Amino acid sequence: MKLARIVPVLLLALPHGAPAAEVPLPKDLPPFGAERTLPPPVIAKSVTPEGLTVWILKRPGLPKITATLAVRGGSAADAAGLEGTSEILAEVLRAGTKTRSAQKIAEELQAVGGQLGANATDDATTLTVDGLANGTTTLLTVLADVARNAAYPDTEVALAKANSIEGLKARESTPEFLAERAFGKALFGSHPYAVVAPMEEAVGRVTADGLRKEHARRFRPDRALLVVAGDLDPAAVSATIQKVFAGWKATGEAPAATPEANAASNAQLVVVNRPGSVQSLIMMGRQSPKATDPDFYATSLANTIFGGGFSSRLVQNIREGKGYTYSPGASVTTYEKGGNLRVRADVRNDVTGAALLEMFYELDRMATTSPTDRELADAKRYRAGLYLLNNQVQGAVVGSLVNNWIKGLPPEELGLFVTKISAVTADQVRAAGKKYFTSRTQSIVIVGDEARVKEEIAPFRLQ
Repeated sequence: MKLARIVPVLLLALPHGAPAAEVPLPKDLPPFGAERTLPPPVIAKSVTPEGLTVWILKRPGLPKITATLAVRGGSAADAAGLEGTSEILAEVLRAGTKTRSAQKIAEELQAVGGQLGANATDDATTLTVDGLANGTTTLLTVLADVARNAAYPDTEVALAKANSIEGLKARESTPEFLAERAFGKALFGSHPYAVVAPMEEAVGRVTADGLRKEHARRFRPDRALLVVAGDLDPAAVSATIQKVFAGWKATGEAPAATPEANAASNAQLVVVNRPGSVQSLIMMGRQSPKATDPDFYATSLANTIFGGGFSSRLVQNIREGKGYTYSPGASVTTYEKGGNLRVRADVRNDVTGAALLEMFYELDRMATTSPTDRELADAKRYRAGLYLLNNQVQGAVVGSLVNNWIKGLPPEELGLFVTKISAVTADQVRAAGKKYFTSRTQSIVIVGDEARVKEEIAPFRLQ
């Protein structure tokens, strides 16, 4: 792996073909439908005597409920040298409690058409149950027992560790994983968000006793949110929650708050050598706004116009126009204390340099020009429509509420997304482009056969 600073070239100053003209829409198409927003959620909010925040959302219709308990503290809270703790903790969380075996949990849930899931993200760990509404008491009872009394059996921990290590070996053979790991390090340096997966040695240090202690530290009511949605009686559900979580107390010192990600990191060019590769995986990007930052919505729209959709500038350029790659794209990801812009394209070895040039060109075009009226309108419809589509089902609504809470947003944000996206102006998109899309501020990771692409990338490196 080699490191070098990116050559600060203003690519717009280079000779370049004009952007593709907008293709006119067919005549006599019906007009677009009226803009719709997600109805503001009517949430019964409360806090239990133990300090657990509870949001209950009544959704009449399908006789099912979904409940998610989220606790602050995910992979970013893993101790140095013990990265992978969160991954193993979430995997073994459902493997039994002090009074219920894993089989007993499965049988109780099956009796009410239920299932239990667990997941660890960078910033939180979540437990989710869903099932028939007439089994609400059973579902919440099991959820509370797992949250309060997970046992982490030695044999299950050993199995989860072995599976994790084997999974790491398989992932490390793929260019995607190599790029993700190098990209995280390039963007976040020593910040916990830099760790996209643990090292094998760190997984080996995880112990059952350590997981039990970590569970006691993380699963504490004053750092937790319970969201319950479905065809339910809010008063009855609230009473059940009060009962099953009564007396819940945390032990040990709570995990330290994740520090703010430092956006002042220097842009890098990282080459991960993968001899024999017939193509290069190019990943580039930089730190970007949090979901709570004022320019988040403008940045999200800028990304959609740049590379976040199939009709985006990047796709039209290097896929449709030049045939360098099949599926280029870009995304904006947010965390509790940071975010990142990521651009990816898999290209043939012999066009690695040309693809980089075009990717830089489109980044700088985003940074120096305003979107057209049609680009802006199309991006708004796309983002709003996708948001409404994704939040049709009950589990997705619960997930959105939980994710908003993790990232510092109020529950009302669920119904404000479309309104805020629609209010973004072309000037705000251009300002976001200038702030986050300028090519010289992007770090680049290239995974491929370094000997074969050395000359291709030479113009982008300081010798």
